[in-house]
This record gives sequence, C-alpha cells and structure tokens, in this order.
Amino acid sequence: MRNYYVQIYEYLQKFIAGIVILDKNGINNDNCYLSITDLLVLKLLGSDHRKKMFEVIDALNIDRNTFKTILNRLISRGYVNKSRCEDDKRAYNLELTDKGRLFFNKTIDKEKEILFSLLDDFTLNEEKAILKFLVKLDMLNK
Repeated sequence: MRNYYVQIYEYLQKFIAGIVILDKNGINNDNCYLSITDLLVLKLLGSDHRKKMFEVIDALNIDRNTFKTILNRLISRGYVNKSRCEDDKRAYNLELTDKGRLFFNKTIDKEKEILFSLLDDFTLNEEKAILKFLVKLDMLNK
C-alpha cells in the first residue's frame, strides 16, 4: 500500500458520515430545514427555468413516491411551482418560485465561495490531481 491510502480512506469515511448526518438533520435555510435531496431538486430546477416532473425523477434516479414527498415539501415551503404542461396534459412542469430562485442563487454562490477558498491553497498540479481523483470516483457510479 502507498503512503497515504489509509489517511485518504479515513478522511473519505469522515466526509461521507458528515454528509449522512447533514442530510438527516437537514440544511437550515431561514429555519426551514432541507435534505440534500431537496437541494438537488432545487439545483436541478435552478439550472433550467422549467423541467417536466418525469425529467427530474429520471435525472435524480429516485422513485416516484419519494419524489412526490419531496416535491410536496418544496411546494408547501414556497420554493417550487407545479403546473400542467401545455403540450401534454398528463405531465406537469416544475419551476422555482422567486423564493426558490433566490435560495438557489445564494446556495450556488456559497458553494463557489467555499470551493474557491479551499482550492486557493493548491497548485495547478494539485488541482489536476484532485480533478483526476474526482473523475475516477464519478466513474464508479456508472
């Protein structure tokens, strides 16, 4: 084994545990707690102005019942609007409300700020190594 395998493994375990705990407790947005899946839905809708419900379900690879629970929570909290699709009356369009768009923009800005401050201390070669590692991790999901 190479020099840093054990330490990398331990930090990845801590990172994953932190994500699980964060998802369980929720992420606070003005005393409104959102799960990581809630945030993924908001981010997916924020990157496009409107998506069909089935497109979101397919993109996130979650079952319909779980998605309906998430969607109802986001609608009741004022982050998402749901409307009948004009061209297909069986389908629904989803889009962010003004409150949802504001939250989406604040979240993206905060994520970029954190990432850029972390990467500030790395050299270009270290950034390439991190990117290579993340690409390989991503390939495990395929």
